[in-house]
Parts: sequence; C-alpha cells; structure tokens
Amino acid sequence: MDLATVAGTAGIALLITLGVMSGEVGAIFVNAHGILIVFGGTFAAMLINTPLTYVKDTFMACFAMFRSDPYGEPGALIPILVRLAEQVQQGGLQALRAADPNVAAGFLGAASTTALEYNNPDFVRRVLEAEVNNQVDRANEVINVIRTAGVVSPMFGLIGTLLGIIKVLQQISDPKAVGGSMAIAITSAFYGIMFANLVCIPVAGKLRMRLWEEIKIKAMVVEGVIGMMQGTVPLVLERRLMSYK
Repeated sequence: MDLATVAGTAGIALLITLGVMSGEVGAIFVNAHGILIVFGGTFAAMLINTPLTYVKDTFMACFAMFRSDPYGEPGALIPILVRLAEQVQQGGLQALRAADPNVAAGFLGAASTTALEYNNPDFVRRVLEAEVNNQVDRANEVINVIRTAGVVSPMFGLIGTLLGIIKVLQQISDPKAVGGSMAIAITSAFYGIMFANLVCIPVAGKLRMRLWEEIKIKAMVVEGVIGMMQGTVPLVLERRLMSYK
C-alpha cells in the first residue's frame, strides 16, 4: 500500500467532511447541472480524444497508484545484481537462471532469459531498451490522458457557469430565483477547478514520478545484465550501478 497516496486521499476526504460539518460546503454544491456538464463532458471528451484501450489503462493505473511500487528502491536492487554477478563469474551465464523472478516486477527475470537466449550483449541491449521504450511511451500516453482531463475539466466548468448565467438572465425579473440560480452556475466552475487540481494534476504527477523510478530500475537491470554478459568484475559493476542511486 502506498501510504502517501492513501494519506493524501484521506486528507482530501477529511477537508470535504470538515467543510460539510462546518456548513461551508452545503447542499448547493451538489447539483446535477455541474456534475453532468463537468464530469460527463470531461469523460465524453476523453472517449473522443483517447483510444478505449488507453482509457482502460488509465483507470487501472489510477487504482494501482494506491498499491506499493512493485519496482522497489534502487538501493535495494544493487546488492541483488552484485550477488547475481558473482554467481555468473563463478558459474557462467547459466547462473542467470537463478535470477529472482520477482525482482523489479519481473523485469530481471525477463532480462536474464533474453540474455540466455541470444548471448549477444549488443543485441540484448537493443532488445531490452526497445521493450522499455515502448512501455514508457504507453505509460506516457496514460499520463497524458489524465493531464488532458485536467485541462478540459475547468473549461467544462466554465461552460457550465455560462449556461447557468444564461438561466439567471432568463429569471432576472424574479429576484428570489436569481440568487439560487447564480450559486448553481458558479458551482460548475468549482467542480472543474476542484477536479483538475485535487485529482488530475496530483494523479498525473504521481504516475510520472513512478514512471521515472521504473525507468531507473529497468536501466539498472539492463546495465547489470549486460555487464554480466561482458564479464564485468562484480566490484566494478557495483560501482557503476551506484551512479543510479
């Protein structure tokens, strides 16, 4: 479980709860006008802008954000790679079969298998780097979906406000109705700004940081496996991997 994500989400829920209890956030903030225009419009725009498979990946990434990072810390990976390098130095490349399949979310096992299959450091590096680059491109597209939602949701909030103001102008002759209608109109902008700043921007930022850590871990694995294939001394390999911390 990612404690920072859980704590941040709980903090937002607590602020909203305190606002309701104090009366600062009342029933006027909950209205179908703002919800349909902002959230419905944003979701519809995302479906038009984004292939369905990326929309699915986006929801999965948002849920996975609450779990611990499966790639772990770079500092914890270094001794694992150094021990594996020592085994390779003693028993040859076949020692890569002993690579822990759970390390780096399974990437160490996949990289070791690729090394055993092709036994060509340059080719293996190209294959692994191409795989990482493709995964990074896909992950960046998922992050861009969330960023785009953060851009368009305030715009839909503005549209909702403008439509609400039009309704206010239609009722301008009735002073009693103007206040409530104006409040409903402004809540649309509130929804759009809140969704962008409390959901989209933080989620996109968190996924970007996780992607950066994932790239670093995978780069360490590639460097380690290629170093083992080239016969790099474990002590030298360890010093090389320390630069990734």
